[in-house]
Amino acid sequence: MTPGYAEIVQWMKDYFTTYNLYAQDAATVHRLDDYFAPDLRFMPYIYIFGGPEAGHHSREDFYHMLTSHPDDYEQFEVLDIFVDEKRLVAVAFLIARIFSTHTNELLVQKHYLPLYDLMIDENGKLKIKTIRFFWEASPPEVDANYSGAAKGN
Repeated sequence: MTPGYAEIVQWMKDYFTTYNLYAQDAATVHRLDDYFAPDLRFMPYIYIFGGPEAGHHSREDFYHMLTSHPDDYEQFEVLDIFVDEKRLVAVAFLIARIFSTHTNELLVQKHYLPLYDLMIDENGKLKIKTIRFFWEASPPEVDANYSGAAKGN
């Protein structure tokens, strides 16, 4: 049975709570197994990750990325969640705050806009199948000399 709008929104809120608590520690990252399909596909639309063709092609590969930067950690604040329950798609508008692991100092704050393709697994549980990941571009990620509008783009 396909979950309804309210059920998906709550499930996504629970996911973000779980993510904030457990995602970036190798000892606890598998608590996210309740949310991710084993063949999770993470598609970053960001050049520093190699673009959507690169990304990650499994849950374990994604977990490795989450736990492989011991000098910092990120926390999400959910600003809004948009859901299409018929298509099993959710989009979250987030503030991501990246902190130093050593000092808890805020290093970076930016917006993320991930799109989640959801699925129902063989046990009837909701899972994230694909994450299409977008983040706020800001210097130095954007060439200060580029003006798409001025160049007609």
